[in-house]
Amino acid sequence: MRIPRGVKIMPLYFFDFSDGELDGRDKFGTKLPDVEAAAREAVGALANISKDVRKQYQDRVLAVNVRSQTGETVLNVTLALAVTHFRETRIECDQFALAGTADT
Repeated sequence: MRIPRGVKIMPLYFFDFSDGELDGRDKFGTKLPDVEAAAREAVGALANISKDVRKQYQDRVLAVNVRSQTGETVLNVTLALAVTHFRETRIECDQFALAGTADT
């Protein structure tokens, strides 16, 4: 089959996800105009995942590996997601001492 002149075929990119424990391999791919569009798609996917800060994603490196339709890796996007909880401290004060009144 010949491709008519002037018709541009969009390449197929595959987005493989990894979070250090789980690896998901894209079997279907996504048609995008170029590798820059694939990079935006990968960054957007990691940004969406990072919005859902569940324990399973805390203190992990999330990654999307992007492959071309030939199977070659064309880019890798990583996101280090660390959530640090600090102990909440309560400051108690004596309202009378703050007001300057003294018991005599």
